[in-house]
Amino acid sequence: MTKRIFALLLAGLMLLTTACGGGGKISFDETETAETAETAKTAGTAKKGDTSGFCAGAGRADITPESSVPLAGYGNVDNRMSANVMDKLYASCVAVRDADGETLLLFNMDLINVRADLAGQIRRMVNKATGVPEENILINSTHTHSGPAAESENGAIGRWKTKLYKAVQSAAKDAIADLDACTLFVGTTETDRLNFVRRYYKENGFTTDNADYGSGSITSHETEVDQEMRLIQFARENRPDIVLANWQCHPHRTGGAQKFDISSDIIGVWRKEAEKDGELFFAFFQGGAGNINPTSRISGETLYTDYKEIGKALCAHMRDGLNGMTETPTGKVRAKTAILTGTYSHEGAEKLEVCKAISAASTAGRKDEAEALLVQNGISSVYEANAIVARAGRPETGEILLGCYAIGDIGIAAAPFEMFCQTEKRLREDSPFSFTFSCGYSNESQGYMPAAECFANKGYEVVISHYVQGTAEAISARQLEMLNELYAGN
Repeated sequence: MTKRIFALLLAGLMLLTTACGGGGKISFDETETAETAETAKTAGTAKKGDTSGFCAGAGRADITPESSVPLAGYGNVDNRMSANVMDKLYASCVAVRDADGETLLLFNMDLINVRADLAGQIRRMVNKATGVPEENILINSTHTHSGPAAESENGAIGRWKTKLYKAVQSAAKDAIADLDACTLFVGTTETDRLNFVRRYYKENGFTTDNADYGSGSITSHETEVDQEMRLIQFARENRPDIVLANWQCHPHRTGGAQKFDISSDIIGVWRKEAEKDGELFFAFFQGGAGNINPTSRISGETLYTDYKEIGKALCAHMRDGLNGMTETPTGKVRAKTAILTGTYSHEGAEKLEVCKAISAASTAGRKDEAEALLVQNGISSVYEANAIVARAGRPETGEILLGCYAIGDIGIAAAPFEMFCQTEKRLREDSPFSFTFSCGYSNESQGYMPAAECFANKGYEVVISHYVQGTAEAISARQLEMLNELYAGN
């Protein structure tokens, strides 16, 4: 079956299922009688593919909650209960197998993150369903701020997790069943003003995030934005191509403390646009977005504001990139994981007591008292004081799970943090592989991980980070060691 015939058949299926498609308003008490085109879309057909050599396959499953759940991303998760489904959520899985039978499973989830206990359970269940070793399973999150708060103890989250576990097993099995021979291509493209560094210098020398839009106190961006989109294409003769994209940006256009919609945000729109003609299966892998937001609202920088506009623009840039792809040799697929011991950040007893006083004054509404203590003690914000108090209960060190993966001469480096864009750009440049993806939000979640040069500027991301200055660079150094070890096995 050719791709054109496949596209016509899929178009017919989409016409039958339009009434159920994501992107419209779907309340929780409505019952859908048919799958959406996107839910039904796995890359393969009933025909068994050629798996004698290097091959790739893809599968997807719906992970949208079926009842109201706490949403992640803004403070107390149990106070933000979902009221509506704006866009459905999915778990996408890409399987890559070499001629020796070694298999990688690359998951992307429409979630803000996957905490360590949840990620561990997913890997165990996928391993049980497929036999693929746990270290060969990458779990990356889009970081949508309009998805379930998996850490909540709300009963609805427990029910949703049951659906999630079944979904990831289904997506993995579908991806393996879809394996077919392919040619491998890589490429890059620039995204024009679709993301920006959200940390700005203020007149007092510290940085602020996007909370101070329009205040007049912002002077300049802290660093240059990384606009590069990286693309991997598995070109298949008899089935839709598979395209992986690696880019860096917070998808929170549909989120907010007073917004209660479930949505896959800009990434979901990008995916729908990419797949609407049935010619490819698309999976997104979030990069170093810890200091990156979508299209600034600062005067003169705005390009788009609506999440659908941004998603469509991203797809257009991706298609431009696909027109200039370069073939790269296929080869072995391999994986390596490692545990790095990180040092938690702690303050001395005197500063800790001051921070406790600031927190107490702020909670009690004594703003002048809190502000005076901040100025007197060189503490940038109540956020910083609260974070110092919270970290006091942590041990001296913590374990950081790192994963690196190789697909021929392509490397993938994954870290469980909201890495900063400059850290990940340096990592890609230093990689021994000719082409590298750098992924944050992977395999577990431990919050922000600022670059060392950003600590002096304080700011929200720095002051709530759990680890000491220099940890990001230690992570990159260990990842480069792992990438070199994998590269040596080519």
